[in-house]
Amino acid sequence: MKGKIVRWVDKKGFGFIQSSDTNGDVFAHISQFQSGYRRPQLGDDVEFEIGTSKDKVAARNVTLIGVKPLKSDVSPLSVVFLGLLIAFSGYALWAFVVEPRLNPPYENMGFSCQGKTHCSQMTSCNEAMFYLDNCPNVKIDGDNDSIPCESQLCG
Repeated sequence: MKGKIVRWVDKKGFGFIQSSDTNGDVFAHISQFQSGYRRPQLGDDVEFEIGTSKDKVAARNVTLIGVKPLKSDVSPLSVVFLGLLIAFSGYALWAFVVEPRLNPPYENMGFSCQGKTHCSQMTSCNEAMFYLDNCPNVKIDGDNDSIPCESQLCG
């Protein structure tokens, strides 16, 4: 139904709507107004439904008639930029964090477990990483941080 705001107390966020379809004025709370529009003002034409609030008749789903929505501060270009930024961040996360863990750099270097257990027996950081991940009984990660031979090869 349609009506007009005949009283509005903006500080408290409520007022009353007068409609020819109701007996008396109808209470209207700010929470029932459609978002994305300016705040209601005295004399605004509205469209609303009748509901109840604390067992009293109240307007709900209130829409300001003839009032344009507030302009969004978000431009379409900024939405595109944000989308590209998110996509690039996702790619960078995959390329530099996830994928290297799935395919360690030492994977295709021909290393094999040959009984080496100490950093002094390793020839490179990649070999030490291979041994730590694949070979039993190695003693090359003293602080258990998954970085082998930190002070000799991988530091």
